[in-house]
Amino acid sequence: MIGRRLHQHCSGFNSFFLVFLPSPAMNSRINAALLTVSATIALPLLGAAPASAFTVTVGSIDYDVTVLNSSYNSNSALFQLPPTGQMPWWGSDTLAINFAQQVYDQLGSGPTSGYGPVFAYELSGTDILGISQNLTNTLSQKDETIADSVDVNYAIATPLNSAPASVPAPLPVFGAAAALGWSRQLRKRIAEVKGTTTCRQQTD
Repeated sequence: MIGRRLHQHCSGFNSFFLVFLPSPAMNSRINAALLTVSATIALPLLGAAPASAFTVTVGSIDYDVTVLNSSYNSNSALFQLPPTGQMPWWGSDTLAINFAQQVYDQLGSGPTSGYGPVFAYELSGTDILGISQNLTNTLSQKDETIADSVDVNYAIATPLNSAPASVPAPLPVFGAAAALGWSRQLRKRIAEVKGTTTCRQQTD
């Protein structure tokens, strides 16, 4: 501490008092302590931040895929195909694997160490069947069986667009020409038959 003596003149009386100020070394210690406290408070908050959505494309449709920590019993309506639910892979383990591979490690971990969130695709009795993606190998997935009452990290998805409408393919050039020629021949034959019938009627 550094002490400074101040002189004050008041009503004809001289008075002296000391003001104690922290030394530079103490200031450094105080600043370091404040930084430590701030970091201690901030780290848990950063760890609790939810994973942001990750966009994938399956079947010409873009999806925002994110994580929901919940159980089937708490949010059973989500475990369906869109637009009712938020699991476009529901009912197909092949689609679940496709989505899981594209997401890879972008949504963090799931209930199994080293694997991502569960892409649930079927309700079997009181269990949810799903797929989780290995976070270090895109070709490796794990079959998951989760009780319908247990909260885990499930993947959910929101479609961002619709599949483009299919347009019938045009006839090949040679095929169209052949069809046109056949149509002309058919009309010619019909005309000839009509002419023959008219001549016969006049002769009779």
